[in-house]
Amino acid sequence: MYRPIFLIGFMGSGKSTVGRRLADQLGFRFIDTDTFIETRFRQRIVDMFAALGEEVFRRRERVIIEELMSMEDTVFATGGGLPCHGDTMELLNASGETVYFRCSAQILSLRLELCKRTRPTIRDKSGEELLIFTQETLARREPIYSQAKHTFDIDLIDTPEKEEAFARQLAQHKPLLVTSDWG
Repeated sequence: MYRPIFLIGFMGSGKSTVGRRLADQLGFRFIDTDTFIETRFRQRIVDMFAALGEEVFRRRERVIIEELMSMEDTVFATGGGLPCHGDTMELLNASGETVYFRCSAQILSLRLELCKRTRPTIRDKSGEELLIFTQETLARREPIYSQAKHTFDIDLIDTPEKEEAFARQLAQHKPLLVTSDWG
């Protein structure tokens, strides 16, 4: 049994896509925390943000991660803001392996433009507003993201083939990513 792997990074960095492939490569289960939260609370995240506000959503997110973090043999794709509230990043580092998918604001904003309707914090932003938002938010989050135990630059991972190759590469480094030593 291996400790969990927590994939962290900005929305659009590929955590869910690569995470599924990594879990398949390792023979682990895969959980996207955003999807899990939507299922648990029977409400889309975009609707939670609109109805309850970000603070209530972040409290729900924290409860869920505390519940799930002891699951062994699991790859988690975390929401982009999850590690950035309270001591959550410290909690993730203490509970498993943290992997930061680092990506430039320019690349992220291009990726996010394609899927912004489903992202509550960006869905109404123009292209320029999205870039500015991404730059500013990434600058605030970078000091927290950089506390991850492992960091990978993923700007050039932009096709399904490259995502698959990256997941294979990560899986080949399993001894660096997972440990059965709980001490």
